[in-house]
Amino acid sequence: MLMKLRTVIYSLLLATLCMLSCSRHSVHWGTLRQVEACIEAQPDSALAALQRIDVQELAGKEERAKYALLLSMALDKNYVDKTDFEVLQPAIDYYQGHGTATDKLRTYYYQGRIYQNQQKHDELAMQCFVKAVTEGTASDDILTKARVLFTQGRIYSTIYEWDKCIATYLEAAEYFKSMGRTSSYVNCIANVINAYTIIGDSVQAEKYIALAQENLDGCSAKIKAHFYSIHLTFLVAYGQDKNDIRTAINDYISISSTSATDWLSVANAHVKIGDTSAAMDALTRHGEVINTPQRLKYQALLSQIYKSAGNYKEAMDVYEHYVALTDSLEYARVKSDIQFVEEKHSLELKNVREKAKNDITILVAIIVVIIIFSMLIISRYRLRIKTAESELAKQEKERYMQLYAQMEQERDSLTELLEQNKELNQTAKNALLERIGLLNRFFLANITKDAKTSKEVDKERRLAGEQGGVHGLYTHGLCWQSPPFHQAS
Repeated sequence: MLMKLRTVIYSLLLATLCMLSCSRHSVHWGTLRQVEACIEAQPDSALAALQRIDVQELAGKEERAKYALLLSMALDKNYVDKTDFEVLQPAIDYYQGHGTATDKLRTYYYQGRIYQNQQKHDELAMQCFVKAVTEGTASDDILTKARVLFTQGRIYSTIYEWDKCIATYLEAAEYFKSMGRTSSYVNCIANVINAYTIIGDSVQAEKYIALAQENLDGCSAKIKAHFYSIHLTFLVAYGQDKNDIRTAINDYISISSTSATDWLSVANAHVKIGDTSAAMDALTRHGEVINTPQRLKYQALLSQIYKSAGNYKEAMDVYEHYVALTDSLEYARVKSDIQFVEEKHSLELKNVREKAKNDITILVAIIVVIIIFSMLIISRYRLRIKTAESELAKQEKERYMQLYAQMEQERDSLTELLEQNKELNQTAKNALLERIGLLNRFFLANITKDAKTSKEVDKERRLAGEQGGVHGLYTHGLCWQSPPFHQAS
């Protein structure tokens, strides 16, 4: 018996220790927290620290999710573009129903970045970014919010949603500015300038050109080159002086490295000033065309160069390729999918809100029904109490009237007894007189409606020694019975 008890106790202790050990983090949890704190400033060090951790030693889903998210962040910040979800998947699974707003914001953002790296799922990427904005509303991670908006702006530009493109870029710009990220801020403003140039709003474009120029000194060489490329495109669209455009071309090429130069913009500027040879040279130096917008721009410029050189057949052939590209079913499908991502998400949120509203309406209706039902019960209970009180009052009144008649009869009998028995001793007479006085006080109280005195008299009368009814009293050796009463001689 004792051995069995010990076995049970040891089993309970072992189970408790297992539960406690499962709920605690491993020795790597502190390292993960340190990496999270320095990953923005030192992404290379963060990646190295994470790669030294033995994944098998991580404890619990929360710890594995945190590691997966931080490793995905570190890889992205070190320009390692993942195209699969092998690393991030534990974070995706865990943070769907757990974690802080910041955890959810970052997970959806880097999930969307992976879709973008695949270069064929912009609509899925946009779904992730929309969820990141929604789920990360309460997060204080301003940089990730800015990056989400910036990436959304880039996707909007590929489907020519210029109003949304401008709005998201400007919102991202304010976030970057608040964090002191001047290069990122000017980068957003440059993209806004490009959008306004494309839709033909030169006034707004000039406004943001001036704003970018005010902050240009604090930017990296890469961002400066990007701004000059956008500015060159603006001058081509609205400038009249060929010398100004030529100067802008030279300034841009001098500040930009050869690998970073946007040769399509340079080619476009040469086409504008009629220098077809330089334009063709710029197209040749552009190298590989990597996305649909670039292919469109490339085909359009090539068609114009052939036309300016008098090669009309080549110009028409290239233009036909351009038209086929713009009308492609694949592009239309991608555009349609992305355009409706936000609408689908908004509809889902609307359905959730309507369901919550309906639930509240049903709850209120139930409460109202309960209140009405309770009021009916209370009213019925009060009616019963009132009816019972009325019945008791009626019974009390009947009892009182009966008592009144009995006491009236008793008084008359005692008065007659006193008158007919003159020989009674003084003690008996005093007792009779006292009793008659008590009864008279009762009648006086009844006449004057003095309920208090009436109750006191009734109490005194009962304390006098009631036995066998009102008339069966023995007081001071005198027997009182139902009248007429004659004492034996």
